Amino acid sequence: MNSHESPKPRAVSIGFDDQIFRRQLRGGISRYFRELAHDLSSVGVEVHPAMDQQRRHWPGPQPWRQADVLHATFYGGKPYRRRSQQQLVSSLFDMTPERHPEHFFLPAFRSPHANKARWLEASDLILSISAASADDLAFFQPNLRVPLKVIHLATAIDRLTPKPIAALTGRRYWLMVGKRHAYKNGLTVLRALALLHSGTTSKSRRSEKPLLVCAGGGPWRSDERRWIGGQGLEDAILQLPADDRVLAWLYRHAEAVVVPSLAEGFSLPLIEALACDTPVIASDLEVHREVGQSYATLLPALNAKVWAEKLADSERLLSPSQKLGAQKYVALRSHYAPERLVQEHIAAYGSTAT
Repeated sequence: MNSHESPKPRAVSIGFDDQIFRRQLRGGISRYFRELAHDLSSVGVEVHPAMDQQRRHWPGPQPWRQADVLHATFYGGKPYRRRSQQQLVSSLFDMTPERHPEHFFLPAFRSPHANKARWLEASDLILSISAASADDLAFFQPNLRVPLKVIHLATAIDRLTPKPIAALTGRRYWLMVGKRHAYKNGLTVLRALALLHSGTTSKSRRSEKPLLVCAGGGPWRSDERRWIGGQGLEDAILQLPADDRVLAWLYRHAEAVVVPSLAEGFSLPLIEALACDTPVIASDLEVHREVGQSYATLLPALNAKVWAEKLADSERLLSPSQKLGAQKYVALRSHYAPERLVQEHIAAYGSTAT
């Protein structure tokens, strides 16, 4: 090794506990850890799996407890009593429950978020999915002295073979992905849609307007159905379940992707739209400025009239590659690719052993 070369972090074995998999098999966080474990294994990292895929639990001693680095997948109960020299890593996905407690039940017997502070304090390293979440943590736990690294999420949705939806082929539509209620703020987009269809905005037109497609997030809630019916918007909105291939098609053909959240830890739809080169309209949050940089159009989260005006002009929105330019677009797309995420995790795990 040349004197000017930095030493590479030594290889360490990684274990993922089964906390999140006991709570959700198909949620966003469980998917993150499942894909991370797979991708680490595919590049030769020794990974102790979180669960027996057949039994969905280990009948004997948990193998992840023998790993050099134990990556906790949630904040349930008390932090582990670890064996000697084992390092504990925790992930910080967001501080939304702390910022918006009105949308969460935080007593320890109801929500593991109440245990988050203790888990983070007991960790040897915290991995935050955004600088914005790390800043929120510094506000709510200013005396925390645990090292923290920011590792942005990634997507490979542009590599999937899309599955077309015949009813939407050739039709204009806006796309909203995932949950809609509470801090996800879907009501602002519904209010904007009502303004557009009432003809009260300065840019409302009598020509056919795009459909609002809500992909995933479950069927309409009773309050949503009442509101949509009261505004006469039944024919202006479509809710549908969507697997990855369907989402890949929806992203690629949408006129715009809308993300009106009041809070986010990262916001995957922004980088999924980036990967598919689709225009993005998002709420003006710190994390959307961080992730969306200059390719997302940012609007006040609760101003339905402004959202209506922008949606009325969505045909004129520029795609991310048009806004960024070819060189910057390719570079940013590469940053949000899975290969970068895996290598940054390997380096982070290795740093705990130095």
